[in-house]
Amino acid sequence: MSTNPDPAPYLFKEKYTKPIDYESNLSIQMSRIATFRSNRQYREYFTSVDTLVFMLPKKMRSDALEYKKNNNVSMDVSTNGVNKYDEFWMYVNELLEDANLIYRTGYIKTYE
Repeated sequence: MSTNPDPAPYLFKEKYTKPIDYESNLSIQMSRIATFRSNRQYREYFTSVDTLVFMLPKKMRSDALEYKKNNNVSMDVSTNGVNKYDEFWMYVNELLEDANLIYRTGYIKTYE
């Protein structure tokens, strides 16, 4: 009898029928962020932006966390603190837009 626990018990025992729809989850999270910001529920707004960052793809997530660290973005409910979080959220939106995850650009093929 082995005393070592299975390092990844979920790999072969669970069957997943479809992938997680992260784009839909990102959309829902961004809607929550906008609602909390509009209603001036700043603590929820801050934590929702942080949650959005954790949902990003790896490279974008590390860029966003580095931005947050370098710009001293913290959960400060003062006007300056909220402005820093607004700038942080704008930066995250730029990352999403650059990756074509929001405000998707479509191209119309034309023939001459």
